[in-house]
Amino acid sequence: MEETQRLAEVGVLSASLVHELRQPLFAARALAQLAHAAARPEQVQGHLDGVLVQLHTLELLLRGYSDLARSPAGNAVEFDIWTPVHAALAVLERKARVAGVTVTLAGIASVQVKAPVLAVQQVVVNLGQNAIDALSGRPGAELRITVLANPVRLRVEDNGPGVDAEIRGRLFEPFRTTKEDGTGLGLMLSRDLAQGFGGALVLIDLAPGAGTAWEVTIPA
Repeated sequence: MEETQRLAEVGVLSASLVHELRQPLFAARALAQLAHAAARPEQVQGHLDGVLVQLHTLELLLRGYSDLARSPAGNAVEFDIWTPVHAALAVLERKARVAGVTVTLAGIASVQVKAPVLAVQQVVVNLGQNAIDALSGRPGAELRITVLANPVRLRVEDNGPGVDAEIRGRLFEPFRTTKEDGTGLGLMLSRDLAQGFGGALVLIDLAPGAGTAWEVTIPA
């Protein structure tokens, strides 16, 4: 039974890894093509900088999944909660800029938590990517990341269309997605990562049409 459970975990991990690697790989390929076709040296440099960012993202993902393969929760360390937030923003900022989404930060200045830092970063990246996808092309689009205390929580909130009531009960089901190129694994992985480090991921109820807000609870 333990071996069967382990194989099931490996299967979910493999599917999740494919899901997470797709976007930076596609982005790096597109940037390399733009650099190849660029007319001016500064354009080439800008596109190549973007490729390096995406490759760094891939390195972080592979390192994080390597930790997860050894232990469901990864390696817990003490860190300031803003460390994974800023690392996640470095991954999200180009996608947000292309989609016309403004990203803002708010909340307490600093607080120490104990968890696998890459797992927390990946949850923020997953939630941020979902928000940017929902906001793309909308006027006044904004993604806000807030650090709250008592207990320590990360709130990832957007002013998009919100979550349809019909799919609320199926948000964490794998391979269910409303995105044309999605796999439906991002939220499931985020919930599993949060539970793995002793936290939780919950959808916050907002007024209809007021957007979407997720909160990740993290052990202090």
